[in-house]
Amino acid sequence: MTARTVLATRQSVRELAERLTTLVREGTMSDYIGRRVAEWRGISGMSQQDLATAVGVSHAYISMIERGKRPVAKRDLLIALASALRVSATVLTGQPTPPRSSDDLAVYAAVPALRGALDDDPDPDQLPDMADVAARADQAAAARMACDYPTLAQILPGLVADARQLANANAGADRGLALLVRATVTAALAVKPFGYVDLSARYAERAQLAAARLGHPVEIAAAEFAGAQVALASGTAGGRRRSLTTAAAAAEHLGDDGGDDVLTWYGMLHLHAALSAASLGAGDVDGHLAEAAGAAQRAASDPWRMEFSPANVGIWRVGVAVENGEPDRAPLHARHVDRSRIRTANRRCRLHIDTGRGWYAAGDQTRAVRSFLEADAASPAELRSRPSVHELVGQMVRDSRRRGSTELRDLATRLGIDPLDPDRDAT
Repeated sequence: MTARTVLATRQSVRELAERLTTLVREGTMSDYIGRRVAEWRGISGMSQQDLATAVGVSHAYISMIERGKRPVAKRDLLIALASALRVSATVLTGQPTPPRSSDDLAVYAAVPALRGALDDDPDPDQLPDMADVAARADQAAAARMACDYPTLAQILPGLVADARQLANANAGADRGLALLVRATVTAALAVKPFGYVDLSARYAERAQLAAARLGHPVEIAAAEFAGAQVALASGTAGGRRRSLTTAAAAAEHLGDDGGDDVLTWYGMLHLHAALSAASLGAGDVDGHLAEAAGAAQRAASDPWRMEFSPANVGIWRVGVAVENGEPDRAPLHARHVDRSRIRTANRRCRLHIDTGRGWYAAGDQTRAVRSFLEADAASPAELRSRPSVHELVGQMVRDSRRRGSTELRDLATRLGIDPLDPDRDAT
């Protein structure tokens, strides 16, 4: 071992020690969904058997969930637990979580401004420049897909306020309404993964109102996509059903006869319908995926910055496998994704997250950890925003009983989970 290697190793050890010290000082995330389930079950006065009956699982399974012996990583189980306990799904996932990085802080700090941007009265004497607002709307959409949250947080509040003002102006109102739809759809999709589902819902509703006033099919489809996304994130069985019906109906209404903007939303709506159908265990999952794949083959450009492409259809197919009860097939689907065609950090991160979830379900924790580390390399903030990843990594740490690999400990530290198993004495 060279002197340079020794120095590099010592530096890595020091960095890890510093991160561990920070975690201990801040209070490491030693909790998990099962602990919150136990807490809320106690508050509600339910026994473990009562909860098991309501959810449709065994008493022993509820006990294992509460003791951290089984993760809650499947959407249907999380929704069933939240419904039985009469709380929102985000209460059980602990979202929104406190910021742990500058990216996290950017989103966290922008939320009050984003709330105000929907309600504050703009200055009637200062009409924004239409071309400037259009450029910022495109920049915000690109920043979301790049997982550039500092830029997104800086742009979005002012963009929404300016687009609202243009939408209400007499001159150019139609163009202003179209920009307002773009801005509010971007905002709805940006804050949702971080657990601000209520704010995301407000933005989706504002997009739908603006699109209805405008009356243009493409903007209506974009707004319906945002609404369907929020419905799926609502954490209720009714929300999942509404998510499917909204997306499927909007795709049928839009059709696929048009330019790349039409093809983009026709395909994205079918992708979302496939994901919703998979989560419900009902509906024509394969049919929706086939419609999306056909549209992606025909689309030549990306006017809405959604990266609608054959590669992205493949990424959604991986996510669908995770949802439809066959998560171990997700890595098989991932192998067919042409990674050289993935253009944005958002899509790369999502591919690795769902592949990691698939590897975990297949019993290959080493590959699961490596997939999550690849997701972290694509976008640390995006990875940290996913409760299912926290659940699975926390479970692997607890199961390892302090004998986890260096990669697992590194991943846990990056996620804010104590890599030395905070629940080592749990029984």
